[in-house]
Amino acid sequence: MQPWILWSFLLASLACQLVGLVMFAKGFFPYKTISTSFASLEDLPPLPSWIIPHPPHSVQQPETVPPRFGKVVLMLIDALRSLIDTDRAIPFTALASAPTVTLPRLKALTTGAVPGFLDAILNIAESDQSSTLANQDNWIAQLARSPSQRANAHRATEAGKVVQRRNIGFFGDDTWIKLFPGLFFRTDGTSSFFAMDTVQVDNNVTRNVAPELARDDWDVLIFHYLGLDHVGHSGGPKSALMKPKQAEMDAVAEAIYQSLVKIDSKSDQELPTLFILCGDHGMNEVGNHGGSSKSETSTSFLFMSSQFEHPQARETIRDMIDAHRHAHNQEEYQYYKSVRQVDLVPTLSLLMGLPIPKNNVGKLIPELFYNHTESEMLRALQINAYQVAGVLKNMWSDFEVENSILLKDYHASLADQDAPLAEEIEEERGMSRCTSEHSQQRKQLACLYTLALARHASFLGTVEAIMENSGAVRLNPDQMLKFRAAERAYSQFLEDSSSMLSTALSKYDMPLLTNGSMMMAFSVAGFMLCAMQTSLLKDFKASCLRPRLRLSFSDTKRSSATTQRINTCRKDTDGRRADRNEINWTLARILSTVILILYLITLFASSFVEEEHQFWYFFGMTWWAVLALISGRYLVTTNSSMSTKEKLEAEENPIEKSRSRWYVPSSTAAAGCCLLQMAILRVLRGWNQTGQKYADQVDLRHYLNSTWIGVSWTLFWITMAVITGSLITLVLAVHLPFGPPSQRQGQQVPTWRTSLVSVLQALLVAAIFLASTWITVYKMDLESAYFGVETMSRIHSWMSMISSVGYSTSDDGLTMSGYEMARGCYAALGAAVMMAFGLKLLLVVPAQALSLSGKAPMDTIQKERTTTLFTSSMLLGIATLLLILLSRRHNAPIFVLFGIQLYLYISWTTLIRFHEPTSKQKVGENEDSVVSIDEVNDSNGATPVSSASADATTSSLDTPGTKVTESQAQFRSLPGQSSIHSCTILLWVLSSFFLLGNSNSIASIDISNAYVGIQSYDIVLTGVLTFVSNWAGPIWWCLAGVVVMRWDMELELAWARQDQLARLRIQEENAWKNVGGWQREDKGTMYRTTRRRIMLHRRAVAKSRETAKKQQQDQATDTFHEPSTMERPTDIPADTTATSGDTHHDETLDRERDLQDGDVFYVYDEDHVESHIDSEETSTSKLCILDRPQQFRIHLLQTRVLDHLIITSLFFGMVLYVLSIAAIILRHHLFIWTVFSPKVLYQFAWTVLYQLVIQVLVIGVGVWTCVAAF
Repeated sequence: MQPWILWSFLLASLACQLVGLVMFAKGFFPYKTISTSFASLEDLPPLPSWIIPHPPHSVQQPETVPPRFGKVVLMLIDALRSLIDTDRAIPFTALASAPTVTLPRLKALTTGAVPGFLDAILNIAESDQSSTLANQDNWIAQLARSPSQRANAHRATEAGKVVQRRNIGFFGDDTWIKLFPGLFFRTDGTSSFFAMDTVQVDNNVTRNVAPELARDDWDVLIFHYLGLDHVGHSGGPKSALMKPKQAEMDAVAEAIYQSLVKIDSKSDQELPTLFILCGDHGMNEVGNHGGSSKSETSTSFLFMSSQFEHPQARETIRDMIDAHRHAHNQEEYQYYKSVRQVDLVPTLSLLMGLPIPKNNVGKLIPELFYNHTESEMLRALQINAYQVAGVLKNMWSDFEVENSILLKDYHASLADQDAPLAEEIEEERGMSRCTSEHSQQRKQLACLYTLALARHASFLGTVEAIMENSGAVRLNPDQMLKFRAAERAYSQFLEDSSSMLSTALSKYDMPLLTNGSMMMAFSVAGFMLCAMQTSLLKDFKASCLRPRLRLSFSDTKRSSATTQRINTCRKDTDGRRADRNEINWTLARILSTVILILYLITLFASSFVEEEHQFWYFFGMTWWAVLALISGRYLVTTNSSMSTKEKLEAEENPIEKSRSRWYVPSSTAAAGCCLLQMAILRVLRGWNQTGQKYADQVDLRHYLNSTWIGVSWTLFWITMAVITGSLITLVLAVHLPFGPPSQRQGQQVPTWRTSLVSVLQALLVAAIFLASTWITVYKMDLESAYFGVETMSRIHSWMSMISSVGYSTSDDGLTMSGYEMARGCYAALGAAVMMAFGLKLLLVVPAQALSLSGKAPMDTIQKERTTTLFTSSMLLGIATLLLILLSRRHNAPIFVLFGIQLYLYISWTTLIRFHEPTSKQKVGENEDSVVSIDEVNDSNGATPVSSASADATTSSLDTPGTKVTESQAQFRSLPGQSSIHSCTILLWVLSSFFLLGNSNSIASIDISNAYVGIQSYDIVLTGVLTFVSNWAGPIWWCLAGVVVMRWDMELELAWARQDQLARLRIQEENAWKNVGGWQREDKGTMYRTTRRRIMLHRRAVAKSRETAKKQQQDQATDTFHEPSTMERPTDIPADTTATSGDTHHDETLDRERDLQDGDVFYVYDEDHVESHIDSEETSTSKLCILDRPQQFRIHLLQTRVLDHLIITSLFFGMVLYVLSIAAIILRHHLFIWTVFSPKVLYQFAWTVLYQLVIQVLVIGVGVWTCVAAF
């Protein structure tokens, strides 16, 4: 099938996959079903009562509990996970649910609902407006609708007394402004995604604190600080900036609290102000968040007020927290009593006298109601339980919430069972009966809710009796037991309901899920169809055949003189050339299949998904071990490239003797490359600990960012020096700058071209040096606190003298702009890419002439490797500088280790492709020969043999088990080698993603480099930078795959030429050896008659070609088919050909007399070999490298690119399809939101952004085309 047709099938399959992915995502990540109405105080339930109908007081307007606070100040510190230790505040450890990113956490803190996982995606889209809470009930909206408690909010008018609504001011993260449009009366928002800003982002908030607190027109103030979160993103929790930032936040909190105490003491309002200090999420050991680890989900609540300053209140608070503060079995980050983050919503609503938002799933925090009466406490619990029961009714339409109906049914059920009402209500068996008699969760919760109402009604009955008798409420022990029983029942119902609703799943759109999965299955079928239309399956089978050794002459003295042919030219029964295989890849094929099958199975296990990096590390090691085993088995294990004569000469020559002593066999060298790959992988495994279970363990990253910061910076500088030096050396190696004029294919190169090349080299070196220097200074400036102000001033002063980019001079002195310097890096790297292509275009010795211009021995290819890989290596090197700019400082040395791995793999590829010749002397002197006739003493007296017996000897050598030596051919035929490269690159790509510290958790997404070079939010640029910084490892290996494929393609071209030349020579030998029945002796002595017939054969070929050329010039009407060199001699009689050269007969005979016995003869016409096309090849429309080398190169390039893209697309397509099946089957799994949903998101990114955009479009279509053209 034509390549363009395969490309069409591939792109169509990818489009089908993309459609299926969108359908599946829409069905898998829907918005949760929520109520769009707002709660009001009129909707509160009546008090529960056993008297039916209710007494008169129960039909009155229901009331909420009396409010305890009139104003609220909320200070939210992003990523706070520590608490302030004081008895003047009530602290809690607040537990957040995944995903632990800002947008979902703000929704949970204000609505009390558990946001959908789709909010984690919308959190990145800063310009998104679909996540607004304008139509969803929340305590911000309730506060904005409620009357103010301020004394100056009441004013008299002619119509009567008017009370103003509450005024809410906000300062900080502008996400609040988008969530609550129109609800704030004063705002000052800052962007939350410029993660490198740790100073100004907080100063913009702090500058509003004192002025706002001094005003008297506010009811609620919200301050959202981002600096602590940005410090974590840029340097981690152990960054040198962390303690100063925590001290800064502590000072701000203390200033706010002291101001509120003064305001409350001078204010005329009866109710004090509540100060809440909290965090939205924590951070992991790297400084990121989004996952479900304890460090990410553990944050803090701290409630402070002037009300808590009273000695009695402080004593009560101390008693509440002492039990948790001094506990011996505290878990990590669990400093105080644990509550859910959503518990803030009902607690704050009831303390402020507001209705609880309708979608709340939290329960109130009882410790904050310590100064409420027992009746008020139970009333608060009843309001909370009634609201949560309404959420359950939205889920289960038959869930009853009315008090009277529930109590009536409950009383009737007890009467049927003849159970005493009082005993059933008061004893604990009532709660145990709810769980034992009902297996369905809905019925259990309904039973607990009814039991809580019954106990509440029983308590109210006793309280009312006391009030009628004594007029005061003073509870006796029996009544306290009733109170505790009702409190426990409400708490148990709220606990179980909140736990269930917090993990409740969305209503999946099953038609979209199944249809999307089917579209993915169709795309996988399309990839398989593409694979079957290429040579992948054929090469796969051929690579697993039994290896066939090359045939040649033995180095022994009595070797056969029979003419041999190279095994690659052996014909099958159908006339086609048989596939050769000299290395058996069966073990590698089995391992790759096992890896694929096992990986698809692990997608159904949550633990394997969390620890996926362990899978790739293990099989990465296994893969290299298998390749080492194959290399040791099938490559040369001794110095067989030297003949016996050469070995004897080497013993006498000291230089050759030393060289022989240090000779390393191919098998040892290849296996050593694989073992070194394993060693490097082991070092990389310990660099960044990732996953979920062991992410907090100490690794090299920990030391490099804490105690070994100096070592880390030294490694960074060495890395930049190595990469910069390598690139500059590569630029200077292709041409000597400003040197003498060079030769290009035998012609003098113009001086202007040489001068232009030198100028481009100079500019390219300058661009590389500037880019690397800017990157180094930019990274150092980010951690200027470590180097100190004086050191950084000197560096900036020195750098400004080299380049003014990023620097400006003002009255304050020299200032540095990080984003301008980053832009300068982008511009320099982009210019370097363009100049690298221009330089390659003007190179004196083009790489395309390497293997197609004459002979292509391995030593020539190795010598010109720099020129061959110039374009791809320059792209990789420049991309490395870009990826270092967008990566963390401690990860920079990893790219050097990646480069060493690439070099080892290219060396391994060269070793397995190279086939060592039998004799260096013969290869050097007779590289064009297919056979050589050994020089033996004429005294041996060997008898001449016929051509028939020669063929018989050839057949005998082809039989298995015959002892043969290495062939003189220098390249191996390795069908399926490109698929081995693809498997290796895939392993590198998937492993490198985790080696740089990433995982399948949202927490591993690093946004610290999302604003490198940009000042404001841009969804495209920010998204691109975020993706590139997190997929730096896979992108690097994707570009490295171009280098590997380019080098292997060069070796394949050399082998193709060698193979085609061998075929032509064998065809001509088979043609002339049967002319007139020529004979020769075994010892290599050729008769005069044989030599004469050879000359006649040459003349016949020449005359036939002249005739064909003349007929073509005459433009005959009939198409003339030029006979091949194999057919022509057999069709021309010996006598006829003998008379064709009479004019030069005497000269020829004289030249024949000069021929000596033992000379080597070749009978092909070297002048016309380049233009020869085999008739069989022409009839089957196959390209010949000798006839059309450029078309052959393009065809091979298209084949290689397509093969690689089809293999990778098939892999990612199968993974995406199987993962979609796993997500459908496990949609009710406990870890569907914490484990499988992040994996689905990551797989979407792998499939669309990496495979489709990077691998297919950018690399496959763009980079490969440029590399092939240059």
